[in-house]
Amino acid sequence: MFSSLLRALLSASGILCILLFNVIQYTSKIIVVDTPSYDPCSNYTSLDQSWRGTNETGGSNCDIYTNWNGWYRLLYNGMSTQMPESCVNVSRCGTNIPLWLSGSHPQISDGIVTRGICGNSGSDCCYSRSNPIQVKACPGNYYVYRLVKPTVSLPMPAYCAATGDPCYNYTALDQPWRSTNATGLRICDARFNGNGWYRLLYNGMNIRMPESCTNYYSCGTYITFWLNGPHPQISDGIVTRQACGSGIKACPGNYYVYEFVKPNVCNAAYCSVSSVSTVNTANITSDPCSVYRNFSSNGRNPIPYYYYSSVYDDTLVEWNGWYRLYLQGSSAQIPELHWCSSYMACGGYAALLLEGPHPLPEDGIVTRDIYGFYPDTSGSKQCIKNSRSNPIQVKACPGNYYVYRLVKPPVSLPMPTYCAVVVDTPSYDPCSNYTSLDQSWRGTNETVGYNCDRSTNWNGWYRLLYNGMSTQMPESCVNVSRCGTDVPLWLSGSHPQISDGIVTRGICGNYGSDCCFFRSFPIRVKACPGNYYVYEFVKTIFCYSAYCNSNIQTARPPVCWSLVPSVTPTGDPCYNYTALDQPWRVTNVTGLWICDGFTGNGWYRLLYYGMNIRMPENCTTFDSCGTFVTVWLNGSHPQISDGIVTRQACESWWRYHGCCDYSVSIRVKACPGNYYVYEFVRTNFCPGAYCAARNLPFQARNLSFQARNLPFQSRDLPFQACNLPFCHSKNVTCNSQHLTCHSAIPSP
Repeated sequence: MFSSLLRALLSASGILCILLFNVIQYTSKIIVVDTPSYDPCSNYTSLDQSWRGTNETGGSNCDIYTNWNGWYRLLYNGMSTQMPESCVNVSRCGTNIPLWLSGSHPQISDGIVTRGICGNSGSDCCYSRSNPIQVKACPGNYYVYRLVKPTVSLPMPAYCAATGDPCYNYTALDQPWRSTNATGLRICDARFNGNGWYRLLYNGMNIRMPESCTNYYSCGTYITFWLNGPHPQISDGIVTRQACGSGIKACPGNYYVYEFVKPNVCNAAYCSVSSVSTVNTANITSDPCSVYRNFSSNGRNPIPYYYYSSVYDDTLVEWNGWYRLYLQGSSAQIPELHWCSSYMACGGYAALLLEGPHPLPEDGIVTRDIYGFYPDTSGSKQCIKNSRSNPIQVKACPGNYYVYRLVKPPVSLPMPTYCAVVVDTPSYDPCSNYTSLDQSWRGTNETVGYNCDRSTNWNGWYRLLYNGMSTQMPESCVNVSRCGTDVPLWLSGSHPQISDGIVTRGICGNYGSDCCFFRSFPIRVKACPGNYYVYEFVKTIFCYSAYCNSNIQTARPPVCWSLVPSVTPTGDPCYNYTALDQPWRVTNVTGLWICDGFTGNGWYRLLYYGMNIRMPENCTTFDSCGTFVTVWLNGSHPQISDGIVTRQACESWWRYHGCCDYSVSIRVKACPGNYYVYEFVRTNFCPGAYCAARNLPFQARNLSFQARNLPFQSRDLPFQACNLPFCHSKNVTCNSQHLTCHSAIPSP
């Protein structure tokens, strides 16, 4: 019967068809109200959009186009708020149809409830009804809402956030350092912007601003702000007072709220008159690696506190649940204690660091202590003024990241903030991709200079050399005014083993009587095959300071056939030189115009892909050797017995000039191991460069020998053959009994 009637209506009118279809569709809609498998009070998204405020006018925002998913907590300029329960004027909340809650908010004991949604349109506060939502009251005096897409027939609807009486819309400042008897700090109130209200507390108790003059260098700062006038009565409403900003209000419950504004100077702060918690794990019902909130920690990376004002205070954050940290879009983690550095801050004042290493995935959920570090103005030393914060829980997750169950730090710490750093894994092996850093002034025996590594644009990994010899950073105290600077920096901790991979080490700077008075930012270190180390240097935290070079030889340049003893005679250029492994110097390389800039105060050894090579002893043509004016040796190379000799280095250039119309004098020495070292000086012309002979003194290909056939026993060697650098870099097969070099090097 019904179907016959419906067909008749359909044939009668197309318009009636559309209307009837809409009625059937609307009246037959089934609303499914499911129960979430988690507690929405600990798994929600914060919705802090100031245009939603009931006092905001103008705007054309529309929540129909928002992809709502899950539960939301309403904030207004960082302060917790709620949906209004009464009519909101048209064209408020940044939209055309403001949506408000039709019914009162629930109590905690009510659990999850469903409430209708009204939209004001003209003379009827609930003329437009939107889809209902779910609401829950949470511990901590806030609500969460399961917001859904509003009814599509409403013209530009949006959910409202209540704004109004500051006695119920404020941020609690429980910061004991504001007390007039708190000295020794220099905190700057830079977070206030004049559009928020604040309530002063002292360890949970009501407190207010002083009404009489306060001493400078108290209240946790240098310039102290006090109230010039009496506090108002409740009947006075909002009043304005000098030095306090836009307003003050007395509230029921015997407390006051203040509309603070940013001070016009730093360091300045508003004054107030003058146990470790446990972490409950009972309510963890799911894997934190799957249920966490992304926490953008921009501005929380450790930098010197004098570079920015203190803007964060984690005692004001309502931490709830698990968090994954991000810094500038990259996955981040809380740094461990060795990250502590002088003058360090992480967007607040007391920097919070993790005690102990991060766990491994198989460790599950672990508890770690948190310590706070902050500058002590009575002296510049840091990392000793540590105060224990409340412990947190940590878990390592698949995908190489961590989640943290953050908790509110104790208010006894001045503006504490959790720090965040990005510790990435390089996509390449630093042992084969580094920059050689051969600066003799870095030596621990160098006493002159004011070099500063804060001015260096560090980029990537570095290997330390000292006059061509591989060295390492010192692991113990270095005297003041060494290493070519005022504050020499040394490694706080031992160098790693190869099996350790990349590790992080602290950096200490000697000053006065304290070997670690200053702490610079930590660096990463890796041990490499061939008995050397590479370092990921970063800008130091202050001037004048520089990384030291211990002058301790760690490895020899890679030469396949040279098994020379490790005894290095002091001053002998055969063991104190810079290796020039620059294939462009060979006589058949053309098309380059490189210019040598030697100063005559160092010795150099020529190599070709790790093999010994020497200067040519006959005329070279111009526009070869990777340059235009080519330099060759006019005379034979010396013998070892000749010692250091002087030779003429001829400069060959242009057709109508001879092979040696111009020249310079250099010194040459033959060394054990069938190689030569040259004391190069600046050439007369630029572009001009020293040449390397195209033919090697002898070929090292297919060189193979048995250690037992050598004229000495392997046990007499000062090192094991298999620890030589070339055994790990030049296609060399190496074991304790047999050494074979299989050269894959192009013939020069």
